[in-house]
This record gives sequence, C-alpha cells and structure tokens, in this order.
Amino acid sequence: MKQKIVVITGSAKGIGKSIAEKFIAKGAYVVLLDYDKEAGEATEKSMQESGGNALFIQTDVSNYHSLQAARKTIYDKLGEIDILIVNAGISYLHSLKDISVEEWDRVIKINLSGSFYTIKVFYEDFSKKSAIDEGKIIFISSGSAITGTGGGAHYAASKAGQHGLMRNLVKEFGHNGVNVNAIAPRVIQTDMLAKLYPTANSKEELIKKIPIGRIGNPEDIANLAVFLASSESSYIHGQIILSDGGRTY
Repeated sequence: MKQKIVVITGSAKGIGKSIAEKFIAKGAYVVLLDYDKEAGEATEKSMQESGGNALFIQTDVSNYHSLQAARKTIYDKLGEIDILIVNAGISYLHSLKDISVEEWDRVIKINLSGSFYTIKVFYEDFSKKSAIDEGKIIFISSGSAITGTGGGAHYAASKAGQHGLMRNLVKEFGHNGVNVNAIAPRVIQTDMLAKLYPTANSKEELIKKIPIGRIGNPEDIANLAVFLASSESSYIHGQIILSDGGRTY
C-alpha cells in the first residue's frame, strides 16, 4: 500500500476510522473526509503523531460542491487518488409510519446521493487507471440492503441503491483496471449500533441471533477493505461481501 493515496468518507470515527488506521499501518497516505470537524481533526492528529500520513478535510458528502472543494485540495497536495472507500452514512431505527418526508430525504441525500456525488467527483482519477496502475473503489453498504432490517426503510433503501450504483460502475470501470466491490456489514460495534441496541438486554438478544456468537468489530471490516484494495483481490469485481458472523444466511 506504500505510495497509495486512499480517500475514505465518514472516517473521523467508527468503521471509517478503523479502515483508515489499517491503511495507515500498511504505509498508505490516508485522506479523511468527514463532516465532524472536531472528531476528524482529533483522528488526523492521532495518526500523524503515530507517524502516519493523514490529512483531514471537513466535507459534507450531501453537498456536491463540498466534495468538489475536497477533491481540489487533495489533487493540489497529493495528485490523483488510487483507492476510494465510500463509507459515510446515517441511520434511524424508525418504522415507516414514523419516518417523516424530511428524515427520508436526509438519509437518501447522505447515504445514496452522497455516494453518487463522491464517485462523480473522483471519476477522472479512476477513468485514467489501467491494468498496471490499478484502482479500487469499495462501498461500505449494509446487510440491511438484503434483509430490510437494522435501520429504517430509508436506510435499507439507500443501501440497496448503493449496490445498484456499484454494479453500474463495475461495467464502466472494469476494463481499465479498477475493481469495484461492496462490503455489507451487519451488527458491527459502532456508535450507530449503540443507538439501535441501547440496552444490555437488547444486545444479548442480538448476539443470540449471530451464529459466530459475537458482535463484529470495526477491525473486521477494515481487514476486508484492505484485502479488497490489494492486488491479491484483482479478480474480485462487482461483489457484495457480507460480513455478518453468519447471521443472514
């Protein structure tokens, strides 16, 4: 991963931060894009003090112009990127009856439109790739896109939309050395999970449904992301890989 430029959206904390730490450990230069300025700067500082190459840019993925500005900063400082992790997202555990139109729009705007904006902004970086200068695009979607659970209808719909977007990119980028895949996590220990399962009893009931007998860690997703970003995964293309402890099937 040395000399590779990796951009990760939603990387100030949680799964995105864990993925960033793993790429830092592999010697990559990591660009952290996140709306949370305080957490982003703290993550950047921590990584730099540990000797890692990290750059934080406050970015709103639901705002195309914000992403354009971030891409310009990256290009001016580092040049074109090699690996893009589309991770930013939000969730609310509400029934369809309780989802307002405003809440629906917000989730779709961040999770799905934000994914499209992110890809569109970095499109030129990947359109110039080749078999000897390969690129990698990895969506962090969700098992909710398959099961319809784990969040509201807006969350499941937005994550299913990411899968459609990913499959489209497979056809567009495959011929020029860019692998595009999605990791679909379920029940990973994050702030989002803590909101969805806030009590010890609710977590215990959840664990009973996971054959492997534990909740996943952000590092489980980070390890898979690094593999999919490596040359060893070059024949894996257009796949949705569940990381769920065996819960779904």
